[in-house]
Parts: sequence; structure tokens; C-alpha cells
Amino acid sequence: MKKLILVLLAVITLSISFGQQIEKLDYCECQDIIDQITPDLNGIFERKCNGIIIEKGEFVNGLKNGEWITYSRKGKLIRKLNYDNGLLNGNVELFYLKGKQKVIGQFEKGKKTGKWIYYTKKGKILTEGSFVNNKPIETWIINDKKGKKPVVKYDFNSKIHLINNPTPFHKDGDIIQNENTEEWYILKSPELKYSSKPEPLGGYMFLNYMFIELVEVPEVFWDTYIYNKYKVNVKVSEDNGTIFNHQLFEGNFPEENLELTFLIITNPTSKINQIEHSDFEMKLLDFKIKEAMSLLPPWISNSDNSEVEFYIHYVINENMH
Repeated sequence: MKKLILVLLAVITLSISFGQQIEKLDYCECQDIIDQITPDLNGIFERKCNGIIIEKGEFVNGLKNGEWITYSRKGKLIRKLNYDNGLLNGNVELFYLKGKQKVIGQFEKGKKTGKWIYYTKKGKILTEGSFVNNKPIETWIINDKKGKKPVVKYDFNSKIHLINNPTPFHKDGDIIQNENTEEWYILKSPELKYSSKPEPLGGYMFLNYMFIELVEVPEVFWDTYIYNKYKVNVKVSEDNGTIFNHQLFEGNFPEENLELTFLIITNPTSKINQIEHSDFEMKLLDFKIKEAMSLLPPWISNSDNSEVEFYIHYVINENMH
């Protein structure tokens, strides 16, 4: 549902200066600077909020290229990724606000490779395992939320669970700090007791937890209303290599569908800005959704059915109060 544009809160202006295009977002004291927006994104991109650079990178013919870095609103490094013509390529480094590592891994031309480790906020190992050419190998482990003991162990070489006792990681009403804004949100977390073949390592409950941990809430969407729905198709080969594609989805969901949910409340209604996000901002958000999907742990194949379809609810404040 379209929102009324409150002029004083959401005056969005586009100007061209010295070959650069600047989109100013007065409601959040931010501006995006890029060489070209249409017909394709091109050139150096910078997002500044309150005069501080919080994201920078480069687009080439509509694709991310080179090093992309994200900072919190106070300038703390939270994300460093590398791209090659739209494909993740090179080291992956994600950080918690206190500086501890969140995720380390590596891509080679869009394919995961080498050791991947996902950490808890206290620096304990949450999940770890290895990839070769985008295919998980050997034993992958998921520990409990505190990183103290394994709750899932899967041997991808023999295709067998050694331990399979996944436990809840989030509960409805959890209060979580957003790394982009350094503020806190209330998470609405419905139970996800789904199963499918193929299936995500640790099940959909863990997949949803990891999606929440890996997806961003950029500064320009904080304290606004947004409800995006995405349809995701996942293909898992017999050797557990995973590829996916996603697209915005409109209309009603099919019955008995599989879902991931990111449903958050950032502030009381009186503090939420009713604005219409530009196509440019929505396109940048789409990159964030794809990025989060790319960073997820592996899936487990099943020869009977190598494809699965699910839907993502990415909701900030919309119909949540």
C-alpha cells in the first residue's frame, strides 16, 4: 500500500554536479552519490549520513565490482566484501559492533571456497565447515547459541547426520541491535516448523536465524515503513552445490508455502517516517537481500527433489504496530 509523502520528512532531490548524481534523503540526513543511476548503475558509489561515509563501492554496468565496505552510523567497520562483475570474489569479512568477527570466508568467482566460520557475539564458533568449488565438504557443525556444544553435525562426504538436534535461536519479542544504525529493534518471530527436500543445514529455523543475522537494515530504511516480498528458488546438486535466484513477489502466497521472515519494529508509530522509497533505494536494497542469501550456510541435497521454492517477508514497521 502506497504511503503519503510527508514533504517535510522525505524530500528527495536529485542533482547532477561534476558528472555525479546525488540523491538526498532529508528524513534521515543521508545522501547517495554515484556517477550514473540510469539506465544502469555505474561508477563510484558513496552513502553518507550526517557527513559520515557508511557505505562505499563501485558499480560497472549495473553490477557491483571491486571492494565494498559498510560502516555503522558511527563509522565502525561492519562489512567488507569483494566483487568481480557482480560475482562475490575474494575474502568475506563481517564484524559485530564491538569489533569481533562475525563471518569469515572466501568466494572465487561467485563460488564459496575454503573454510567458513560464523561466530557468536562473544567470539565463539556458531557454525563452521569448508567448501570446494561451492560444494560443502567433510563435517559441518552448528553449535548452540552460546557456541558451547554441537547441536547439528552433518558429514557431507558420507551424507549422514552425526547429530541433529537443532534448537531455537530467536524467540518472538527479542530485542536485537542493528549493526547499521547501532540502534535496537523488536523482532517478531513466528515459529517455522517446515521441512523440505532439499533442506537447509540445521533446518528452516536455523536458516531464518542466519538470514536475520546476515541481512542489513540500511540507515535509509530505519524508522520507515517497508514490506517487500521475495520469491526464492534454490537448486541443490547431488554433491550439495547450491545456486539460487530471487525476485520481488506481488500477490498472494500459494498455500502451504515455505517462508523466511524478517519482521521488525524499530520505534513507536509517532517516530516512523511515512515516505515513498525511490526506485534507486529499492534497487540498492535488492543487492542486500541477494548478498545475505549468498552468505548463508550450505543446504543438504536429496536425489528425489533437487529444487525448493520459498518466500521471504522483509518487513520494517509495516502493519507491525
